[in-house]
Formats: sequence, C-alpha cells, structure tokens
Amino acid sequence: MITKISRIIWFISLVLFLFQPAFSQEEEKKSEAGLVITSIPSGATVFLEGEYNLVATTPATLPHNLIGRYRIKALKDGYENWKTNMWLDGTTANRISITLVPKTRFKGALRSVLIPGWGQFYYGEKKKAFLFSLSALGAAMAYAIADADFSDKNDAYVKVKNDYNAARSIEEVNRLKQLLDEKQREAYDAENIRRATIGLAIAVWGFNLMDALVFFPSFEDGLSVGSSISLEPGEVGLKLSLTKNF
Repeated sequence: MITKISRIIWFISLVLFLFQPAFSQEEEKKSEAGLVITSIPSGATVFLEGEYNLVATTPATLPHNLIGRYRIKALKDGYENWKTNMWLDGTTANRISITLVPKTRFKGALRSVLIPGWGQFYYGEKKKAFLFSLSALGAAMAYAIADADFSDKNDAYVKVKNDYNAARSIEEVNRLKQLLDEKQREAYDAENIRRATIGLAIAVWGFNLMDALVFFPSFEDGLSVGSSISLEPGEVGLKLSLTKNF
C-alpha cells in the first residue's frame, strides 16, 4: 500500500517537474502582456477608461495587466477625436494603431453654415464659438421681439384702416384719418426695426461663416497658428480687427 502511494506521489512530482517550464513561460507571458498604442501622427493624448483610468502619449506601452472592457479615446490639436471600445484579457499583448484625421477648413465652414459658432468650436476656439453662438441667439431673439411688435402694430393699423373705409360722416372720417396716419407711422417704424434685426442676423451668420472659412488655423508642434477676426469697441461704434496668432 505504501509502495503504491509512493509511486503516485513520484508520478505527480514528475509531471510537475516536466510542465514547470511551460507554467513559468505562461506566467511570464501573462506578466509581460500589455497594450501598445501608436498613432499617426505621434504625440496624441490617449485616455483609457475602464477598471483603471489611464492617460498616455503616443507611442505608449502599457505593461499593466488590464482586464475588462475599456473605452479608448485619442486627442490631438488639429485632428478629429478618435475613440473605440476594446476588451482586454490581461494574458495576450494587444496593439492599437491609430490614424488621426486632420480637421479641415471645409468641415469647419459647413458646421458654421448650420449653426453659428459650431465651426469655431470644431477648431478648438471655444471663446469665439461662444461669442458667435451668443450673438446669433441674441439676433434671433431681437428678430422675434421685433416681429411680434410689428404684427401687433400692423394689426392695429389694419383695424383703423377698415374703420376709416367704413366711416360715413365727415367728422368720423377726419378723426379716423389722424389716427390712421399715426398707426401707419407706428407700423412703418416697426417694419424698419424688424428689417434691421434680419440684417443683424444675416451679418452675424455671414461674419461667423467668413471667420470659419477664411481664417482656418493651422497647427504646428501642437500650437494653433492662424488668423482671426473680432469686433472691438471703437471711438464710434464697433471696430473690425484682424489678429494673427503665433
């Protein structure tokens, strides 16, 4: 009985001895398994969001045993954001090659055509994007108020005009003629104000589009290099200025 047990123990020891190199290699492979991230161009900032949150700059090698589902984002000035989802098992090396798409003048202008300030936001110029969006919103609100005021005053003018046309006595005609002239003048002034707000909205939209289309920034070594236009207070009214950033 003792001899049989000894043989079993000897056999188990032999198996462990023979397979020990394989186990060691597997453990070594697992410890060395990581994530290699490269990008074209290099120098992109990469964010990993999952069980652990990591930030790296390409090219980057992450030797950690990352396990689970990770959301990976890559950002670089002058290029569109890149993102993907990836499952990491922590046992095999993974490699991600990222090709970033450059931002273009056409894409920025198209965005500004649809929504003022969107093109500037696309370029990364958030202050200008906010100013253009706020200006467009203000012009739209001014038009809505002016349009409602014109509608009310035009309705009042039409009512008095109908009363004037229906008048029979000289006294009533003279009285309504004076009131009709007053209401007509008020409606005319309201119409001019409404047209001015339409012109203001068109000017803001056109100014925003010109800035997005003509003054597209270029990016060199991570710095924004380009021109921009802005409105600044002057001695009389507002002054249009052109600035160049280096």
